[in-house]
Amino acid sequence: MSLNHHILTKTTTDAILSKFKTLEWSYGEGKGKDFYRVGTSAEFPSPDATFYDPSQKVMASFEFKPPTETKRGILTGVGQSIAYLQSSNISFLIAPKKLQDYDLEGFLRELYLEQISGKIPAGLVLYDNERPSEVELACSIDFVGNAAKKKSVPDSDRFWAKHQDLPIPLFHLILHYYYLKRIRAISGDPFAECFKNEFITSTIQEDLTCKGFILDLSGQPIKTVAGTKNIVFFEKIIETARSMDREAAYNKIMKAIDTTFVGDNYYNSIRKNYLSFMKHIQVIDSENTLTEKGFALYHLGLVNGPNSKVFVDYFIKELLTTGHHLDLILDLDTMKQAHSDWSMETILTQMEIDYEHRGLIKRNPNRQQAVQSKVKFLKYERILWNALGLVDNNNTIQWKKITEICSLGDL
Repeated sequence: MSLNHHILTKTTTDAILSKFKTLEWSYGEGKGKDFYRVGTSAEFPSPDATFYDPSQKVMASFEFKPPTETKRGILTGVGQSIAYLQSSNISFLIAPKKLQDYDLEGFLRELYLEQISGKIPAGLVLYDNERPSEVELACSIDFVGNAAKKKSVPDSDRFWAKHQDLPIPLFHLILHYYYLKRIRAISGDPFAECFKNEFITSTIQEDLTCKGFILDLSGQPIKTVAGTKNIVFFEKIIETARSMDREAAYNKIMKAIDTTFVGDNYYNSIRKNYLSFMKHIQVIDSENTLTEKGFALYHLGLVNGPNSKVFVDYFIKELLTTGHHLDLILDLDTMKQAHSDWSMETILTQMEIDYEHRGLIKRNPNRQQAVQSKVKFLKYERILWNALGLVDNNNTIQWKKITEICSLGDL
């Protein structure tokens, strides 16, 4: 996805979400005000954006087409939006009103009103070529129909890929185990195999010792995202276990490293954090297998090295586009420009409130304004952006680098 395509998709879907939140638009019988934006699936076919209505358990998928699209590409978009009904309850095509001098609006209105409206829950949104934030619901969805029987649930409650303490070489090492599973060099769960072989020592429960050097595929120790020290797992748990008697310490460690444990333990917390991110940027799918994009990215790191500029740049591109961190940075920049006299802490607090209000994150009805979250909004994302050189220590966004990376060719 090009930078221009990404920005236009964000501009139009932000405007569409606002229309639903204010009930200027609706689907079915006046529904849509509870929509909020969620992550998109890695499954084929994958939409450009997804909204979820928890009150109705309805998923809405969107296919965006830019004004540079061909007529054939527009027809493909019609088919794509209809195909999304295999996994979504309703869907929309977002298209420009004109393709050069061709009256696309007239063609699509007639097509949808005569062939689609009232037959399947697929709608049409048209946007102004010069002002893409000006959107029009050209064909609404008056019913949900049989799709309502599907138990659609979002893959992620956030529209962006949540990142937490996953260094790029470790990301590549995890991909390596998914590749080994793909070629049948290992059996069982790839992440569990990576965890047992790379994250811990085989005698951790006996000698209560951390694995101090986790090596990437080039044989170099993997450092934390900030690059300040080698990444180490289990430090705090082992420190606590050392103050216990032998049996209690053994049992504590065994529970923490149990890859078959159902519930909350250390292994499952790591797995959830890492795999939710990897699934969101679509290198791992919902079946816990390597996607074609994941294979291409893995191979790029294998050939050039997990710390190579080309691999890191393509990781950043996927983070910004598929992972929608570019959307966050754009909104952060808009907030900064509108309130240049505010501190960064104030800007982030207001941005979180604004995101809740606009339906960009799920509203928490129990949230109290006076209560501060233990983890500040975008804390780990900002650590990553800083480490990757996307934002400097003065909170200045490095648009030149972002533009160059987003302009890279497809994997």
